[in-house]
Amino acid sequence: MFNRILAAALLAWPLLSVAAPSTPSADVAQLLAAEDARFQAVLTHDTAALERSIADDVVYSHMTGQRDDKAAVLRSAARLSFSSIQPLERTARVIGEIGIVRGKLVRQLPDRTLTDGYLALYALRDGRWQLLEWVSAAPQAGEPAK
Repeated sequence: MFNRILAAALLAWPLLSVAAPSTPSADVAQLLAAEDARFQAVLTHDTAALERSIADDVVYSHMTGQRDDKAAVLRSAARLSFSSIQPLERTARVIGEIGIVRGKLVRQLPDRTLTDGYLALYALRDGRWQLLEWVSAAPQAGEPAK
């Protein structure tokens, strides 16, 4: 299952990168608001909100190749102290009950700044968007790695 979803995400990546930004529909606006709320839950260590925003069957893939399940994502969010999480250059699409967000993320820790690209897949379940897949990527050539 993971391989199929990852393959679909990788195939969708080039399509998303050439898609021209447009005025977000209500569905896209709700998707991005849900993603922003998830980032806020990480910043404030709101475990209850974070747990609701992440699917039980989530696969969170780091740029190192490490894959985490929901329990590992929640543990990591509880121990990391980000002072800011800033999504940049996001594009988003909603296809039925699947949301796709691609962008860049700048996260500030006390001792360093993390900058990476990401592709996130969300599923609309029980009336709310839940993170289903997360894939991080190193910055593209020519972009500063921090």
